[in-house]
Amino acid sequence: MACEKIAKAYRCRDTAADLEELLKRHIGFSKFIGSFLSSPSVQEAYRGRGAQLREISRLARGLAREIEKLAPAVDRAGSPENVEYPWRSGDKVIPPCQYGYPSLSLLTSAGGRTLLKLVGRAIQDFED
Repeated sequence: MACEKIAKAYRCRDTAADLEELLKRHIGFSKFIGSFLSSPSVQEAYRGRGAQLREISRLARGLAREIEKLAPAVDRAGSPENVEYPWRSGDKVIPPCQYGYPSLSLLTSAGGRTLLKLVGRAIQDFED
């Protein structure tokens, strides 16, 4: 949810988009992370390390898409696993607190830790 909220905060501040429409949507983190990687703050942090930034960008965008899928409104039919509501799997009801979310194991990789640092940077840079 923190990823979704920081993306919405930037969109509300930086665009003339319809506020009500932005508040209803559960997607936008992957788009946000792509634009944030182009921000002056990130570009300065990786000055002279273009190859590293390209790799970080590739990994971050993939992880951002996986994180977006955790919102129940994104793809409930194709990917019912979400972090907000229980879902059915055959005859069983699976509560989010008892599900392992295999795609999130990516967050413990080097790329995942970098994504979390980017989110932290986005939160810090928001006021600037």
